[in-house]
Amino acid sequence: MNQLVDGKLYQAGSTRSCAVKLVVTESHISIIQDGVEYGAHNLSSISLSDAIPGVATEVRFENGDMFIPNDKSWRVQRQTGSLLSTLESHKISVFASIILAPLLIYWLIMVAMPALASKSVDWLPPSVPNYMGEQSFTILEKAFLEPSELDKPTQQHIELLFSNATTALNLDKQRYQIFTYQSAYFGANALALPDGTVIVTDDLITQLREYDENKLDSMLMAIILHEIGHVEGKHGMRLVAQSLSNAIVFALLFGDLETVGELFVGASSTLVQASFSRDMESEADDFALQHLAELGYSPSAFADAMDSFDANGSGDFLKYLSSHPAIKERIEKAKRFK
Repeated sequence: MNQLVDGKLYQAGSTRSCAVKLVVTESHISIIQDGVEYGAHNLSSISLSDAIPGVATEVRFENGDMFIPNDKSWRVQRQTGSLLSTLESHKISVFASIILAPLLIYWLIMVAMPALASKSVDWLPPSVPNYMGEQSFTILEKAFLEPSELDKPTQQHIELLFSNATTALNLDKQRYQIFTYQSAYFGANALALPDGTVIVTDDLITQLREYDENKLDSMLMAIILHEIGHVEGKHGMRLVAQSLSNAIVFALLFGDLETVGELFVGASSTLVQASFSRDMESEADDFALQHLAELGYSPSAFADAMDSFDANGSGDFLKYLSSHPAIKERIEKAKRFK
């Protein structure tokens, strides 16, 4: 369908204008002055100014002439009919695109980006997880943690157990540290940060004691090893990398680059608020079960620790970064472990 629009033509190198009409077809654009064709141009050869509401579109021709329409809302429609007819003749392709596009996005977010993020973490220098751990610890201390109310001998005993674990596993003692805190938010829980910081709460110690004080050390060791497993598996950094990679995918799809910047700035907060995947939790469980024997403990210690959470009605082990496999499932896994 042809378009006919009135406007003014400015010749190249001149500020003077003359009234003309523009005739736009699917492939060409003609300039009509006083009923006579002044010139014709291929539609693909023209250039258009940015479409700004309330501002007329400037049409520039190869010879330097410029046309400005009287109607500020008018826009050149390039091959609209051709596009519509193409879509009409490729209904199956259009339908397939509607179905495949969400599937592609799902694959990118759930498969490709997590895999890429996991691999990318191995290339990071130690300074990155150290920084992330320090920032996360600062947030936790300010928002969720209070000084421990456990007596000094108990705190020192926890530190000794942790030291025994890091020694047996030949881990860097300057990197790995353990702290005890009171926390109404986390309750009976433990958590690990990317820099090797492990935190256990007063309520966790109380819960383990109430379950079976004679098994306190073995159950606590199982939990400590689980947390070390998260650090050794770089789960915290993988989690942040996956969040950032997903944000990049959305930014590329929807043009929201600001979100990516916010995530980079608030990556430590992301770590505090997010949750490990079931695979990460299973990896940490396996790490604990495999190393309990090395420290002279039975794998049943892990089952006992899990059972203490089940008996306490907590329902999920370690609220921090949790989305853990079911308690019963983990208990059975520990009992079957050899």
